[in-house]
Amino acid sequence: MYVATSQQLKRYDQALLNAGYTIEQLVDKASDCLFKHFQSYQKIMIVCGPGNNGADGLSLAVKLFQSGKDVCLYLTGSPEKLSRANRYYLDLAIDHHLKTVQLNHMSLAQFEEDMSRYEVVIDALFGFGLNSDLRGSVKNVVDMINNAYNIDVVAIDIPTGLNPDTGKPYNSCICASKTITLTAYKLGFLNNDCHLYTGDIILELLDAQSFHEDMLLAKMVEDKWAKYHLKQRKFDGHKGTYGKVLHITGCHQYVGAALLAAKASVYTGSGIVTVCSTDRILQSLTVFCPEATMLLRQRTISEKEIKSRDAVLIGSGLGLNEDAYHHVITLLKNTDGPVVIDGDALTILAQNKELLEHHTGQWILTPHHGEFKRFVNFENTAEMVDQAIVFAKKYHVILVLKGPNTFITDGNEAYRNSTGNKAMSSAGMGDVLAGMITSLAGQGYSAKNAAILGVYLHGLCGDELAKTQYTALAHQVIEIIPQMMLNVINNKSDING
Repeated sequence: MYVATSQQLKRYDQALLNAGYTIEQLVDKASDCLFKHFQSYQKIMIVCGPGNNGADGLSLAVKLFQSGKDVCLYLTGSPEKLSRANRYYLDLAIDHHLKTVQLNHMSLAQFEEDMSRYEVVIDALFGFGLNSDLRGSVKNVVDMINNAYNIDVVAIDIPTGLNPDTGKPYNSCICASKTITLTAYKLGFLNNDCHLYTGDIILELLDAQSFHEDMLLAKMVEDKWAKYHLKQRKFDGHKGTYGKVLHITGCHQYVGAALLAAKASVYTGSGIVTVCSTDRILQSLTVFCPEATMLLRQRTISEKEIKSRDAVLIGSGLGLNEDAYHHVITLLKNTDGPVVIDGDALTILAQNKELLEHHTGQWILTPHHGEFKRFVNFENTAEMVDQAIVFAKKYHVILVLKGPNTFITDGNEAYRNSTGNKAMSSAGMGDVLAGMITSLAGQGYSAKNAAILGVYLHGLCGDELAKTQYTALAHQVIEIIPQMMLNVINNKSDING
């Protein structure tokens, strides 16, 4: 399944037009996808806006009418300002003598009365291009539909009034019992709270050339992907088999971050985890995670120590003092292996962006949305996704943009995570994730797959805890990492190829 922002969907539609399809052909293909979903109804009302979403509704109306259905059209918008496809299919509906009523303040009462005569109302008012509150008669219509009883409401593509990128409603929003969405899941649909407005979501693909990968629409990372990519432990494996990782983490003020990251790497299966940190943290480590080894951090960390590691984590709780700057800059200038850059190391990197220009390492950056803004500016969710793809491609990095349904990209492909939940909004979660990704990178997974799998497993643990807890804590996530990995492995036989 692919997930797209509103801006990506606009570019997708333009790509179809550039490929030689006319807008009328695309609307016809859209209504072909919709037609089968209304065969159980005889009396159908379709409310159409002036744009191409309305054109989909008009084209569908003609096909339903031709199949013997009782169809009524209610139209919004000025007749002089219809889109080209809307005008084309409205003329076709008129030629077929469909009942059409122009919606305005004078006809609202008739609309409300007519609804009671129909089995279903189809929302074809506005598609994913709507970006503001509803006004005037359209708002009244939406409110009337929501107040109707004993009638199904089906939205075409997206319920009118729902933000396609956030899944949050504007001032009014259609509450549909079902949404038939086209081309890809809207990013906002990943917000579980939006299902009050979408009802059941059904994805339909147009019978047309696919541009899902060309447009870098995000692939949804689900259990099948994880089952296929997570490796079995080897019969003759030993601690050297599963990677030696180094953590340059923690400082006097931030002890917990280093401890959580270390234990997460150990529990994710690393053979040897060495924490290079302060004396205070290393003393705590002997109790919190005795499986980890220790290295007292000096002003200079030997090149041999770094080169002997299969992956390095830098940043979790590192602080922003002079030594921290020195360690981050020195490491990033001289390391060509996998490096997970988290927390304070991201802050330091954002202040030394020239380090991004010519690096040869396999860098995995794990910013949350606020941290990413230190690298690039963006105004909204759709723009953030576009900027993330450009950034990752330009600087040859794996970007793990943390948040709901974490976004992962290398600039050539994009992924959205399916696991995780709001119970995980607690301190230390990012440190656990950084430790998990570092462990997987050290075990020989590609940087991209280590990032994707780490994010998936992290969220899977959180989902397990959220079954019985209001809040999931970081140390609890760590404790069930091995069990969740085993659960994934035990179901691996379901996957072919």
